Parts: sequence; C-alpha cells; structure tokens
Amino acid sequence: MLKRYGHLFFAIAVACDAVAVAAAWMIAYAVKFRLGLLPVLESAPPEAMMFVRLLPIVLVCSLLALAFVGLYSPVRTRSLIREVLPIGKASVLAWLGTLAALYYFHHDMLYSRELLAIFLFLSPPALTGSRALVRRVLKALYARGVGTQSAAIIGTGQRAQELSRSLQENPWLGVRTAYFVDEEARPEPLCGLPVRGSFSKLIECMRENPVDTVFVAIPHRSAEKLEGVLDALAKLPLTVSVVPDFAGAITLNSSIAEIERLPVIHLRDTPICGWPAMAKRALDIVGSIMLLALFGLPMLFLALLVRASSPGPVLFKQERMGLGGRPFTLLKFRTMRVDAERETGPVWAKDDDPRCTRVGSWMRRVSLDELPQFVNVLRGEMSLVGPRPERPHFVQQFTQDLPAYMLRHNVKAGVTGWAQVNGLRGNTSLTKRLEYDLYYINHWSLAFDALILFLTPFMGFFNRNAH
Repeated sequence: MLKRYGHLFFAIAVACDAVAVAAAWMIAYAVKFRLGLLPVLESAPPEAMMFVRLLPIVLVCSLLALAFVGLYSPVRTRSLIREVLPIGKASVLAWLGTLAALYYFHHDMLYSRELLAIFLFLSPPALTGSRALVRRVLKALYARGVGTQSAAIIGTGQRAQELSRSLQENPWLGVRTAYFVDEEARPEPLCGLPVRGSFSKLIECMRENPVDTVFVAIPHRSAEKLEGVLDALAKLPLTVSVVPDFAGAITLNSSIAEIERLPVIHLRDTPICGWPAMAKRALDIVGSIMLLALFGLPMLFLALLVRASSPGPVLFKQERMGLGGRPFTLLKFRTMRVDAERETGPVWAKDDDPRCTRVGSWMRRVSLDELPQFVNVLRGEMSLVGPRPERPHFVQQFTQDLPAYMLRHNVKAGVTGWAQVNGLRGNTSLTKRLEYDLYYINHWSLAFDALILFLTPFMGFFNRNAH
C-alpha cells in the first residue's frame, strides 16, 4: 500500500524539489550578480543563461542526493521536522557533487565559487519549503479523492488504535480508515469508526464492506487467530500489511533482516556499527586529543585548586556502567570532601550540596569537573557524545521503575548527550531524560553527534541544572 501511494508522492516530491533547487540556484545568481549585494570583479556580469545551462548538473546532483538520504522512500513516512536533518545532509552532498562536476567541466563552463556558497545556504530552506508544499498538495488531492485508499484495520487493540490515530493525523498519506474488524461486531464505535466482525466471517465482511487495503494489527493475546485471518485475506484481491504487536516488548532501533530467506525482526539493536562506528571512534580519538591539548593548562590549574581547597586526591574515581552494562572507572576532578558518602551511602548530588567544597561547587556549575573524562574517551570507555553514564547502584533502582533504562547501554556513554543539551541534567525528570537518550540512539548519525557537540558549550556545560 505504501509503495502504491509512493508513486504519487515520488512524482510530486521530485517536481517540487526540482523547482525549489532551480529557484535556489537562480536566486543565488541574482544575489551574486544582479542585486548589487556583493562585489562583481567582471566588467560585465555574466548572463543568466550561462547559469541556466549549468542547472541540469545542479538538479541531477541534488535529486540524487535527496534519494540517497532516503527522502523519496515511500515506506519512511515522517513528520516535516524530522526531515530537516536529512535535507541538510542532502544539501551538503549535492553541493559537493555539483562542485566536483563543475570542476571537471571548468574548462568550458563558467561558474562562481561565491555563487556556490550562496546556493548551499539557500538550498536547505528551499527544500524544506518544498517538502511542506508536497504535504499540502497531497492533502488537497486526497481531500478531493484523488489517489486515496480506503483501509480496514483488523484488530482493536492498542496497536490498532495507534495506527488509526496516526493515519488520521497524517492525511497526506492518502489512507482513509473505513472501519475496524474485531472477533465480534460491536455497536459502539472505536476512534470514531465502526467495529465490524467477525474473524470467522472475515471474507463475507470484507466483500460486504470493500476496501483497498488491510492492516492486520491483532493483539498478542489473540495471536492464535493470525494464521486464520491471513489465510482468509489470501483469498481476497487486497493489499495486506501486518502491524506486529509484541505485547509491550521494548524495542530499540528495530529492523527487519533476512537469514537464508527467513525473515527476522530485530527488536533491539545498536545503530552504531560498521564504518559509522569506526568514524565515530576516530572522531572520539581525534576530538579527545585536541580537547586534552586545548584544556591541558586549565586542567593543571584546576588540579592545583582542588589540591589547595581540601585534603585528598585531585581526581575522583567512581564506577559507572558503560556499553553493554560493563562497569568502568570514570574520572572527574574531586568536588566533594573525601568522606562525602560515608554516612549517607550513594545519593544523587543536589543544588547547594553541603558535601561540595567551595571550589568543587563552582566547578560543578560550569561542568569543569567533567574535563578528565576526555581520558575515558581516549581509552575507549566513553564517547564524546552519548547517554551520560550512571552508577550501577542507581541503574538497578531506575530499571525497576523504568525497564527501558537499560537500553541506554546499547551505545557508549558520553561526556555530553542529547538530554544534556536540552537542559536535562542534575535533579530533572528521569523519564524525560530516558526519552531523549533513546531518541538519540534511535536517530544516531555523525551529523547528530556534530550538532550535539556544537550545542554543548552553549546549552550543555553552562546549565542551571548542573550541580
């Protein structure tokens, strides 16, 4: 069904994206040569037709880049805001491809490096606007019944209701849910839709109430009925999609694979593997070396302050839980007196913690006590970006209330993370932090890491919740 819908989506998206790219290219020409905003070295500015002739190269590079990052994939439906990062990636790839192509043909084609820089700046907002327009066009077409598909949802459990709401909230998909099918018909509607039945008379039900496509979302408790439902649907000329229900099983970066033609669903997996994992590790090594060199003298000064502020070691070593639940020794500048937890046992730090030294309290507020963790990164125990590591004692407590908490350990712990740059540090909502950490793991990319590193000095280290 999504593939069938994808033909219309693909045609409209390619057309809108091509217009957006062409507009960005010609606006870049106008900004550079016609509006008088930038100096022009040539005695006479080049004619627009010279750059119109370059447009096919720009369009091919841009559309291929958009396809490469998956923005034309019909099965990866997502909100507009979640397309911003892929659009940014595609714009950079298209710019590099255009630059390489123009360099190859430079002997007989005129182009401007400043114009290319302006085009790189204009391309992402133009394509974002194109994506918004695509949704509006599809929504308008589907409102008029052009290309729409009617659907029935077999099942009335939580997954089935979530699917119904998702289809209603995303009308640009062009799928209109007609009714639910349950084991028995019900007089009262569900999610504003009629509930028909039953599974035993499914063929008769579907023939009396014809639809274009069917979603099978049978709850786990009725899983024994799935085979009979699929057998019945095989006798009908319908598109059938199955929405799995794993009875509350916690999933992370789930995917579908194949082992000797046997389909396998991965419920939990790490997105950081293969060459991206090697690239992330290379970034960690180079970044930690550069940061240790940059902060070498300040760290020496901080070490002297810690030693002068109270008796005890300069570094504080504490067991934390890392990748795969394996413990490692985390390094920090000591900010508390040596016997801080002798009476209380393991407790979370809090604002104006009386156990902190005066120097330690200041270092915590500006996160300077975290600097020695770049050594943990260099050792491979941590990464520059990832969920913050926690003590095993607290992990056991948190897991009792939030079973998904252990999923954070499917990647390396980080010096900074998505939760931290969103202000979730110190005594803040544990559930919210977990939500942000799992979002990071599910959507990880090198570009996402780069964004978090960029935001950290502004929103991560200097934070009112840091203590």
